Amino acid sequence: MKKTKAYMQQELPMTIVADGNFSNSLKPLLTELEMWINFQALKADWYGKEDCVLSFYFTLVRTLAEKQQLLTAVSDEGAESGGRWIVESGYAYHYDSSSQKTRAFIAVDDLVQGGVGIEQAIKARLLSVANAVGIQHGLLALS
Repeated sequence: MKKTKAYMQQELPMTIVADGNFSNSLKPLLTELEMWINFQALKADWYGKEDCVLSFYFTLVRTLAEKQQLLTAVSDEGAESGGRWIVESGYAYHYDSSSQKTRAFIAVDDLVQGGVGIEQAIKARLLSVANAVGIQHGLLALS
């Protein structure tokens, strides 16, 4: 069963994991979010064009500051490799146009401190990243 689940996760265009600092108890939430965002993309026909299937690798992190060194290092290289990290309030992402892959960090500490609507706020950040990249390809916005 584990092989099947790992295989299925590799096949989904949008995957969501948590940084190593989080408890394994988040796994059900991560699975739910992953299925939800992939379903939103399916409803909007994002997978209709085989030559333009975007891949997203989302990682939940406590803060973007934890990843600042990586964001800076990759951005410095980004000028030659096809782009820089885009850093917004609560998330950062890098889209590689040659592979159509996006790597994103979704910060959650500010959401946890607020305490209400954490799941909805994470979904909003996932959508913000996906839509920022998808719109570049003429895809319908996810909602």
